Amino acid sequence: MPILWRYLICRYFQVFCLSIISFICILLVTRFEEIARFASTGAPIFSIFLFTIYQMPTIIPIAIPISCLISAILLFQNLSQSNELTAIRMTGLSFFPILFPVIFSAILLTIINFTLVSEFAPRCQSLSKGLIYKMVAENPLSLLQRDRLVKLKKLFIDMKVLKLGKYAKDVIFITKSVSNQRLGAILLKELSLDEGNLIGKEVVFISSMDPKKEEGFDHLIVENQAEMIIKSTELCQHLHSSNELNLGYDHLPTKMIFARKSSGNIFPNKIFNRATQEIAKRISLSLAALTFTLIGASFGMQIGRIQRKKGLIWAICLSAGYMLCFLVAKSIKHSPLPSIAVYLIPHLMIFLICYAYLRKISRGVE
Repeated sequence: MPILWRYLICRYFQVFCLSIISFICILLVTRFEEIARFASTGAPIFSIFLFTIYQMPTIIPIAIPISCLISAILLFQNLSQSNELTAIRMTGLSFFPILFPVIFSAILLTIINFTLVSEFAPRCQSLSKGLIYKMVAENPLSLLQRDRLVKLKKLFIDMKVLKLGKYAKDVIFITKSVSNQRLGAILLKELSLDEGNLIGKEVVFISSMDPKKEEGFDHLIVENQAEMIIKSTELCQHLHSSNELNLGYDHLPTKMIFARKSSGNIFPNKIFNRATQEIAKRISLSLAALTFTLIGASFGMQIGRIQRKKGLIWAICLSAGYMLCFLVAKSIKHSPLPSIAVYLIPHLMIFLICYAYLRKISRGVE
């Protein structure tokens, strides 16, 4: 490897390592609320540590592109300000050979980023959910908390917590039945946890039946029980299986998405398009490492004696524009084709803008 390549790659990765560590710490703060909810279930310290580690693969793919942008900008700004860039060009090299080792490093980071997005992040999300269900099995009353980790759809809960995770009073469950599109309610005077069993006292079940379908019966059914006992493991297994069946494509590795996509004859077109959309999102997030490096390298270069901020402004605008397009594409997930276009087209546009800018400064025009 030429000395120049080693020099540029080392300078690039020095800043990159410092940047990614900083951004991981910053982005991890945004997950503190979820980690605190998991800790509130009474999880041991080792489980909390594992749950925190499992959040890393979902954070790193976002931190890598931003770190690439900062590394490339600082590298080529320092080369320009110290006149090293001018000295390198005096040897007869143009801008594109100078950029090659940095772009090659960015391609390696793109491959690493795609591996994280497509394989490690979905697996770690599954492992973190496994830890959540394990703690719910040990402490099912944590499902009754307002800020609960397990999302219970079509369910309203109200209660008076007397002892967190052990005892509750005046518990009300209201849920919607999918079969008859009606509401049902369960009222418990007391609900407690004892040796892995959920024990409810003075239980009232209120359900309804459609009088048009069941003639001769009241549409409102009320049933009273003095006591009700349910094993917490059975409840958690039911929740775990129902959530596994409703996993979205963002929780599946890319191999499984391709497997579902290949069997599109048994899935409706909507699901088929969602699979393609998820793959496009992962490709776009992975390519961001290369795109942001190209932005930083192109607009970090300065050939004039006067230090201008125009290149820095361009770099900020292009990177912010990509992030905005990425958020817009995620928000229009119900329109797969426009979403896929918004995911991928910004990369091509940024590449053309950076190429035009490099051609311009290679002719001595800044």
